[in-house]
Amino acid sequence: MKIIGWDIGGAHIKAAKIDFKKKTSKTTQIYSPIWKNINYLKKTITLIKKKLGKTNYHAITMTAELSDIFPDRKNGVKYVVNLSSKILGEKNIFFYSKKSFLKKKSAIKKHFELNSMNWHATASFISNFFPNCILVDIGSTTTDVIPIKNKEIISKGVSDYQRLKSNELVYLGVLRTPIQSVEKKKNLINENFANLSDVYRVLNKIPHAVDLLPTLDNKTKNKHDSARRIARIFGKDYKKKHFLKWKKTAYQIEDEHLKILKSVIKKIEKKNFIKKVPVIGAGIGEFLVKKICNKKKYFSFYSKINHIKKNKAINCESAISVAFILNGFLERKKSKF
Repeated sequence: MKIIGWDIGGAHIKAAKIDFKKKTSKTTQIYSPIWKNINYLKKTITLIKKKLGKTNYHAITMTAELSDIFPDRKNGVKYVVNLSSKILGEKNIFFYSKKSFLKKKSAIKKHFELNSMNWHATASFISNFFPNCILVDIGSTTTDVIPIKNKEIISKGVSDYQRLKSNELVYLGVLRTPIQSVEKKKNLINENFANLSDVYRVLNKIPHAVDLLPTLDNKTKNKHDSARRIARIFGKDYKKKHFLKWKKTAYQIEDEHLKILKSVIKKIEKKNFIKKVPVIGAGIGEFLVKKICNKKKYFSFYSKINHIKKNKAINCESAISVAFILNGFLERKKSKF
């Protein structure tokens, strides 16, 4: 059985092809800014389909419906469902919802069940290994903090609005987030000169394979150009001989980021658990989660999946999860007959 799991986002499209018989996998992710041009969606899905090759089934979760190219989430979901069905084939495609998998007609009818469910897929998968835990998934744009108790996802919120209110969705990532969202104590220039990707490039913490976004000034991603962009936010010009000074500033910004994350995780833990539970780290920003947590209580998303290499698959956790969940779903379905 071969399944391609898809996480179709508004900035990146990630996919993971898993051969469950041979226990092999292949992952890919492509920067696809559909808010600039809706045609990116078609081109990227088609390209990934060709790149990953033949499969038995496709499992899809999405956040692309949030893109402001769509008038609302309803239209966004319908567009993604129709387009992906056309490209990948309606017969072998399944759409992930909180309750189950839906085929095309049901997915369009119950569009509200598909909105931004990638976090739920990752949590649902990880609950098989850690029945009591907090999953912290830090991506390019957002952070999901998801409590799991007795194998159940016990998030207070389901929609983005609810999850923002309950601190289970935090709009801080490690690439696209403005520096001003983290560093608030200083008088900074509120222009799009730099973002957190520059901070973590200077600190050499972003793997090249997932650093797919263009820079805000369209210059290179090397440490000096990244430091130059950070300096502009502080109203200063950059000189190479001052690199270490700006590296120190980058560490200070990271510390502020860590404080915010630590506070949110602590709140979620206090609300939902009597004693400390394991924290599971996922996403491009997993290095931050690892830094915050007690070593004995910290586990990587990949710690229980031996045949998937973290360095090749990082940031594809939702795509991997949805593929595994569909495999289990189809196996259960088959055993009934």
